[in-house]
Formats: sequence, structure tokens, C-alpha cells
Amino acid sequence: MTVIVNLTVTVSISMGTAAAGPVLGHAGAAAAARAHAAALGRPFRATATRQELLGAVAAAAGGPAFVLAPEDGLDLRLTGELAETARAHAVRLGVLPLPPDPAAAARLLDRSARAVGAGPRHPHRTLHYCDFRSEAVPGPRHSYGSADSDAFVDRLAEGAEAVVLHSHGNGADFRVGRHVLCLQADPLRPAPGRPGEQYLPCQAGGPCRLEHKTGFRAFHGAGAVRTRLLVLLSCSAWQPAGGLLGARFQLARRLLDGPHVAGFVASTRINHGTPQLGAAVERLLDTGAPLGEVALRINLLAGEGLASYVCVGDPELRIPAEAGPGTPSAPAAGTRAPARSAARPAAAVAAVTAPVPLPDEPRAARRLVQSRIVRRAVAAGDRPEADLALADRLAAAGRPDPAPDGELDRTLCEFLAATLAHRGPDVHDYLSGSVGYSPEEPTELRHHCGHRLLRLRVVPRDLPAGALALYVCERCGSAHTLPPGGEPPRVVLGPETLTLHLARPLATGGRCTAARQPIGGRPEAALPVTELAPGTREVTVPLPRDGAPGLRRIAVALVADGEFSVHQLPLTEARSTRTAPRKAGRPCWTP
Repeated sequence: MTVIVNLTVTVSISMGTAAAGPVLGHAGAAAAARAHAAALGRPFRATATRQELLGAVAAAAGGPAFVLAPEDGLDLRLTGELAETARAHAVRLGVLPLPPDPAAAARLLDRSARAVGAGPRHPHRTLHYCDFRSEAVPGPRHSYGSADSDAFVDRLAEGAEAVVLHSHGNGADFRVGRHVLCLQADPLRPAPGRPGEQYLPCQAGGPCRLEHKTGFRAFHGAGAVRTRLLVLLSCSAWQPAGGLLGARFQLARRLLDGPHVAGFVASTRINHGTPQLGAAVERLLDTGAPLGEVALRINLLAGEGLASYVCVGDPELRIPAEAGPGTPSAPAAGTRAPARSAARPAAAVAAVTAPVPLPDEPRAARRLVQSRIVRRAVAAGDRPEADLALADRLAAAGRPDPAPDGELDRTLCEFLAATLAHRGPDVHDYLSGSVGYSPEEPTELRHHCGHRLLRLRVVPRDLPAGALALYVCERCGSAHTLPPGGEPPRVVLGPETLTLHLARPLATGGRCTAARQPIGGRPEAALPVTELAPGTREVTVPLPRDGAPGLRRIAVALVADGEFSVHQLPLTEARSTRTAPRKAGRPCWTP
């Protein structure tokens, strides 16, 4: 899910240089890479270890580098190291994961070689779509907002040389206003998931996560995406080996196998952007910047945060620049200073004048934030109007130096139980549109999967004292929502249970509940609210049973001394065993 932040983006345009960068063949892809380099007339180098590969990318400083590697060896860790090395040395990097099937790998390489230098083949030059605005974003020549999604889908089917899609997504499907781009809507959708693979429930006969939604007009498969170059400004739009979805269950990966897309830029994890970012990317492509340059520039905007955008395909793929007056001059490819200085985010929040004084005492302010979450849940139709009484009680408790209220905490925990079971773990999303997000900060902490946790602050624009801390796993997405200063617990996932080892004991006790993420509007059964004694250091909950196949998420909510926290992680079928066969859900695609 993509989150909009208060960030004004300025991207310096660079056309690249004429120098041919190396083709790097890593491990088992060396032979194929050697032949590909010869076909392109580029230098070749083989690498056998991670350090050799990273060193070879660094040696291409200021120019392009194209890495070919076995699909199962190009994992999230190596991909992240490559992206960060490319950013540090201003390398226009591209990667191409080669599938284990030699014939499929040969087809990818053949299409890649033919795409370089190819002339226009589609009627439109660029298309830009932003799902986070109803109207078009100013700047791009052909821009569409969510209110114009019908027109955008029509133009997309006609074809464009480059498309920028800024939307919510999960790797398999992407929201486009009243439409959905979905891998399962493709006539060549993947065969159902098998034990040991990573896939969504709908990709193994389970329900579609969107089937209860009534506002969508149509689902469109990979064949509806007719573009040579694609930039997906969406969370986890491409997931390397070891990610939450396997390669064959991802829309972007399927597009590379199709007849149109020659290369794309996408993020490997949750990311943050503004409508202005999409407009700047469209400007880059329209002036002839190569895909590797686009990925580099976006990663430069992350400041000191992790580089997560990757060019998948030849980094020198581009659309020819249009000559004539108005074409901007460009700095040399790889110049870091303009983009880096422009990338420094402005302050994430700006206090506004409120008609009544709001508390600056953190716990009191966060009671008001809790009240807002409850009201948003009611407004969204996720909770009944009777819960407005809880919102009123929480707002009344939002005064300086609020007294501990165990009964109110229990009621809040019951609300969280019902919300998790009906909607899912991302409770903080009820604040979307009224909060700012700080820049991400790397931490030394690891999620239960072993990957890094990043920290950022979720700050109500008119109530900065009510900020929350959000920890995001680079692989799994949202992991912990806590009061500022709170420390994430250590999470241990066993065969039958999930245990949170708290950073410090609960001084006054608390309450907890847990639920699995619902699919397709089917509420899950939440655990009853459990009382936690003072001094509690560990919280253990049983894993739910008899669920749909495929990837799910579970969340544990804790409420103690007026504060709440939510801790979540993904579950695979092996950790959430079905005890009886499940009938397949109704098809979620349109013929």
C-alpha cells in the first residue's frame, strides 16, 4: 500500500551518456550474459560472489551496468545491496533475473536485445496515472486521476511508449480507480499455487481479496498493459526471490513474458511518494532518460533511507527524446548533488490553527487519536454507529494528565479485536489523509523473517503530540505500530503459536487480542480479549486454523495504560493449516 507524504519533489533531468556499460553475468548466468553482451556489443564481466558483483557495479560509477543473474539467486538482500551500491556510485543499474527454464530465459534475453534501440510502436508517447488524486496531476502531457480511470484504461489498451502508474498495489494486483489490473484476470494466469510456494489465496482457489467491493467496474489482465516501458510507483510491485510472492505470482514478472513490456522500474517494498513524484518521473521518460536513470533518481530521493527502486530490464531502454524548443538541458548522467539536495524532505508536519486548544501532553493527545480511529472506522462502514459512544469517551479522556482507565482500555481492545477481524492489521490507515509521514530511518532491528526494520513517525497534522511510531519490514511491510519511544517486541513464530517478547514488562498490566486478516469481506474470528497481569513480559497467542490457502497476515493488539500497539506478520499456509477442504471462491476476473 502506498502512503502519500508531504514532500515536494524536484528531479534533475539527465539524458545519460553514449558510453556502453558492462553486462555482468553473476554465478550461473555467466554464459548467457556473455552471449548477450556480445549481441549488444558491450563489455562483459563474470562474477562469482556477492562482493565481486557489488565491486563490479561500483566500478561502473557514473555509467550504466546490466546485471544478469539466476532468478533464485537474486534475492531481496542482494537486490537491496545492488540498489544501494548503484546509488552510492551513481550507476544506472538494471537487473534481469533469469528463470531456471533455459527456453524461458532465452526468450527474455532475445526480447531484451531486440528492445534496445527499437523505434516507437504505440500511438501514445507517455501516459501518467495517479490513484491518489481525483483530478489529473499538473505537468504531464497525458495525466489522469482516479476520476478519469476509464479514460486511462482505454488509452493504456491503445498503447504507449512509457507509462507511469502511481497506485496502491501488492505485486499481484493494482488499483486504478474503478478498475483493477490483476494477474488473475489474465488468460495466461499462473497455475494454482502449490505447497511451499508463496502466493495469494485467490491464486490457489481461495477468495479474491476484493470480491466484496462493489465499486469496481472491471478487472484487467496483463494483456491490457500495452507499453514498452513501465514505472510502477506502488508498494512491493516487484519482489525478488524470497519475497512474499513467488516470481510466477507477480503481475510485473508476467508482463516481461508478454509481447509489450521490455523493462520496468518498481519498488521491492513499501514506499512513500507524492503525486509530484509521478509527474517528475513522467518528465524524465518524456525527455528520453533511460530506465536505469529513473530508478537511480528515485532512489536518490530516499536520502539516507534504503534504496528500494530497481530497474528490471536493460537500464539503457528509453524512448527517443523529442527535438525542438523547450527540451531541457541536462547534467551528466550520474551527477548526485542536484537530486540529493532536492531529495531532502521538508518537515513532515505543519501545525495548523485549531478552533479549540488541543492537548500537547502525549498520552492525552493519543487518546484523541484513538477517538479519530474509531470515528473513521464507523465512517468507513467497518464498525456500527454504536461505536461512536466509544469515540466520545476516548475524546473526553483526551485531556491533560488523563487518569488511568482500565475499563476504557478494555473497550478499546474489544474495538481493535473487531476491527482486526473485519478489516485487517493496518489500523493506522484509518488516519490516512490527516497525517504526515516522516522520512524513514534505518534501525539495527530485524523482523521475525530476519530482514531489516525501518522506523518512521505517523503525525496528525493538527495534533503532533499524538504521533505514532511505525516500523516497516523491508520484506513483509508494516510490522509494528507503537507509541513514540516504544520498542518493538521480539517476535517468535512457532508451529502452533505466535509469541511477543516485550521490550519491558507491563507495569500496570493490560489487555490483548489477535486476528488474522480477512479476505473478500469474510470476517475472521478474533481471539477474546485477554487480561495481562502487571509484570507481563511475554504474550503468546494461538495461530488460527482452517483458513484459506496462501499468504495471510495476523496481528496482535495490545492496550496498556491508555496506549495501544499493533504487531503483525505474514503467515503462509504451513503456519495456518487448513483442517478441511475449502471450496474455491467465485472468479474475480472478467472474461
